[in-house]
Amino acid sequence: MKMTRYGYARVSTLKQDLTEQIDEIKSKGVSQNNIFAEKITGTKSNRPQWLKLMNVVKSGDEIIVTKLDRLGRSLQIILKEIDQLTAKKVTVTVGNMTFDRSTPQGKLMLNIMGSFAEFERDMIVDRMQGARAYKRKTDPNYREGRKRKITPAMQQAMREYYKTHTQKETAQAFNISPRSVGNYMGKPKKD
Repeated sequence: MKMTRYGYARVSTLKQDLTEQIDEIKSKGVSQNNIFAEKITGTKSNRPQWLKLMNVVKSGDEIIVTKLDRLGRSLQIILKEIDQLTAKKVTVTVGNMTFDRSTPQGKLMLNIMGSFAEFERDMIVDRMQGARAYKRKTDPNYREGRKRKITPAMQQAMREYYKTHTQKETAQAFNISPRSVGNYMGKPKKD
């Protein structure tokens, strides 16, 4: 039976780029057709491209990822994924390391590296929460979430325009969605 090499690349947000991971996986001898890549958080186990890869991979195959945290951001998710692959007799290579969960050394290394991946994620979350708490405490104008697209002056102009126009017309005039007009103006007029 012939062994096939697959690659898995993942970033957490749509703004991030997969190119570096894909290039590194290709340099390990994986063809572009065998690379599964996606932009989705690693805290979820329901990742479409990962699930596709799990349906394709078979005994004797190898999966290559650039870093262990590409498989998941929690030790629990990483160990679950590796255990499923080990049960299928699939080799997992992370960077230049291959994990063999059937040996004590392999289990130890995987647990240590998985713990570091989870620790890194927790530290990122902790720093973000700390920065937000500091901003809330020191900046009375701080608001979490996306910046509002509509300023108070625009909102007043939109209110005047909306008096004589439909919700759809107002949305087009102010380059926003009809739903946003409804959110700002209250009950929609019939179009």
